[in-house]
Amino acid sequence: MTDTTTDISGYRYTQAGLNHSHGFLLPTVLPLLDSFSATTAEKRLFELGCGNGSVANLLTQRGWDVTGVDPSAEGIAQANQAYLGLKLYSGSAYDDLAAQYGQFPVVLSLEVVEHVYAPRHYAATLFSLVAGAAAPSSPRPTMATGRIWLWR
Repeated sequence: MTDTTTDISGYRYTQAGLNHSHGFLLPTVLPLLDSFSATTAEKRLFELGCGNGSVANLLTQRGWDVTGVDPSAEGIAQANQAYLGLKLYSGSAYDDLAAQYGQFPVVLSLEVVEHVYAPRHYAATLFSLVAGAAAPSSPRPTMATGRIWLWR
């Protein structure tokens, strides 16, 4: 059994802006998000592992209604100081996020999986957040770009 009680709140952020890895990730993520023919009501996105809020801020500027959580108290504090009005909170994949925040048409989780202690719990949490999602035993994704999986 994996111990999920370990303190996971200590990831450090030195500033609230984008970092070098976003130069690799966002050129793939942004066109994929832009490809959704979503109405304004459907442009709701949950970011699991929002860190310092830099990606949530960018997505908000692009018309997305973003809600996010991160276990780093430091990251959330920087996000809330730098990006007033964003809905970013302390939390992790080990919390019942769907019960607390509801379900979303889009769930984004960048650079998180390599930090999780219980990958199956993390995956179950992701699926619980996706509106209309099938169980994780559903057929393989129809499209994969890098680490982006799209089920249809």
